[in-house]
Amino acid sequence: MTWNVDAANGGAVSRFGLPVVPVVEGLEAGEQELLGRMWGRLRRVRAKNLLIDAYYDQHKFFHNLGISVPDKMAATQAALDWPSKAVQSLARKHVFEGFSLDGVSNPWGVGQVLAANQFGLCLSQAINSAYKYGCAFLVVTRGDEEAGDPPVVVQARDALWATGVWDQRRQRLSAAMLVLDADEHARPRVVLLITSRDVVEIEAGPEGGVVSRRYRHGLSRLPVEMLAYDPQLGRPFGRSRITRTVRYLTDVAARTLVRAETSAEFFAAPQRYVLGADPDAFADMDSWKAVTGRLLALATNEEGATPTAGTFPQVSMEPHLAMYRQLAQNFCAATSLPQSSVGLFADNPASAEAMQAAEYALSDEAEYQWQVFTPALRRVVEDVVMLRDGLDAPPEGSWRVDVGWKPARYVSPQAAADSIVKLVQALPQVAGTQVALKRAGFSASEISEIEATATRQRAETVLDRLEALANKDADSDTTGQEAPPDDS
Repeated sequence: MTWNVDAANGGAVSRFGLPVVPVVEGLEAGEQELLGRMWGRLRRVRAKNLLIDAYYDQHKFFHNLGISVPDKMAATQAALDWPSKAVQSLARKHVFEGFSLDGVSNPWGVGQVLAANQFGLCLSQAINSAYKYGCAFLVVTRGDEEAGDPPVVVQARDALWATGVWDQRRQRLSAAMLVLDADEHARPRVVLLITSRDVVEIEAGPEGGVVSRRYRHGLSRLPVEMLAYDPQLGRPFGRSRITRTVRYLTDVAARTLVRAETSAEFFAAPQRYVLGADPDAFADMDSWKAVTGRLLALATNEEGATPTAGTFPQVSMEPHLAMYRQLAQNFCAATSLPQSSVGLFADNPASAEAMQAAEYALSDEAEYQWQVFTPALRRVVEDVVMLRDGLDAPPEGSWRVDVGWKPARYVSPQAAADSIVKLVQALPQVAGTQVALKRAGFSASEISEIEATATRQRAETVLDRLEALANKDADSDTTGQEAPPDDS
């Protein structure tokens, strides 16, 4: 099964598995043009995305400059996890806690549909992928309930196998393309083309691409949302956290580690010398035995002089370690990470204030991204409700939907308790709200449990009062009856 490709390009297929401009039978003229634009974009960025993959998975080993590293050490597969740490450290700052509307959680009952889709895990994977490649996609479609799907399916796709067309005027996607299946050579087998009206499934056939299925998704807009990292006006698809700077620093640091390891090899085997010895004394002795031998007996040379043995001074490894520390500091500065994340620790344990200060830049980056992600996630909720309920417009008040995140900044329990006490003293009306509980550091599940327990206790108190009041009324009726007449 192969794609039909453009004859003007000689039927060329890129070395990254994607053919050039597929021609699909059954597409409309406008759809073929959209597919060509998105296919071309996916091919252009694929080489860079695969390079980012290699750095993220630590499959990009150091590049030997051929100057200071011996040939035997050049095969050392030195690798660093700095690129993945740059992505994951920021992604871990995003802990999704649910949607709310006007202070009420689970608007329109979407929680059940989202739970069936494991939306928390799906969103965390999409955010991690967005920081890795620059953007990721959330796709909302109707589910096949007979096959066991929920009524609405929410899926995440990364930028390695998905892309779209950006509508600058509406600040959202106007079309999307997803590769659903590929062969062992990374050649697509099934592609999904999504427009503002239709979902078109394309399969690779003997003569080229063929439309195998087409249906209306039922929305008045594209049911695909993009999560981008640091989008700009001229770069709406964002940028990767694994920048050229990160890749360069990783390469240099890996070479530094190899040079340090080379020095360590020489450090473990001290370099010795012998002056005035007869060369025949070493004829039957290899270099390793000469270095590690416990006893070295040398006779006088032919002039009758006694040979002199000595040891070269060891080369210090400190220059290599100092360079590595500097590179680690440069990496932390480029990615807003605390230096402890790359193994640079102070002599004394860090206090809570020091930890908060060290992560200030990273927490600030995470909170900025909340503003970027919120509009797209709000539209995902709207799409879920519209597809589930058969609506042709977003539900009333959906623009006020709020996305709940766990605070990104680290606050010690003592500082949080002190802060909430002062806040409640200044604003007593805050005491009975979820805001106070969130400021105190409780998670969404803990807050729900606290409120459920409080509600149950209030109900029990009311029942106790009603029972006591009923007993009091019964006692009053008993004592207030007239005494029976005395027959005597």
